[in-house]
Amino acid sequence: MSARATSGSTVRRLQQPLRTRYIEDATEAIAFKRVRAVNAPDSDVMHGSVVATSPEYDDVVWRYGTDRKLGGPHDAPNAGEILCAALAACMDNIVRMLADHLAIELADVQVEVTGDVDVRGCMAIDPAVRPGFRWLAVDTSLTPAAGTDERRLAALTANAERLCVTLDTLRHGTPVEVQWQTHTHNQQGGAEHAVH
Repeated sequence: MSARATSGSTVRRLQQPLRTRYIEDATEAIAFKRVRAVNAPDSDVMHGSVVATSPEYDDVVWRYGTDRKLGGPHDAPNAGEILCAALAACMDNIVRMLADHLAIELADVQVEVTGDVDVRGCMAIDPAVRPGFRWLAVDTSLTPAAGTDERRLAALTANAERLCVTLDTLRHGTPVEVQWQTHTHNQQGGAEHAVH
């Protein structure tokens, strides 16, 4: 038996009081996320930054670039790659947490996300072509300890697919509300604001 199985699951220990709280009050289970794009005055049209903000940690800044297929220099991850990264990170995270929960010892986990985009869609060349990804694939490779029960591994992989937040979001078409605000200056120098 592994040391993890005898010492208990870290995930179980950390989540048990949370589970109790969320059963008692479902509103406590809502995790709000916020990320914003920010552009410095010296930014060019092919680069920008995205900032993740949370009261629990200092702002984290991800610099992004533009794909060469769109005329960009492809010198930093583009938005499509950041989407793939979110899916890879989420799958890696849930696999490791579930393995801990199920007392499955994993020597290694590798997650690779691939996909392709027909850029004619976002360049408005062909109205029949969607601007989004045509397909995405998640290739997850696990190296369990020798003698790991195949049924427990099957439970791990099935639950990882079922519980991965980003995978579920992409597969089930979560509604996205888009709101536009325009800020203009009137002739007297005052700001005017409109919401669309």
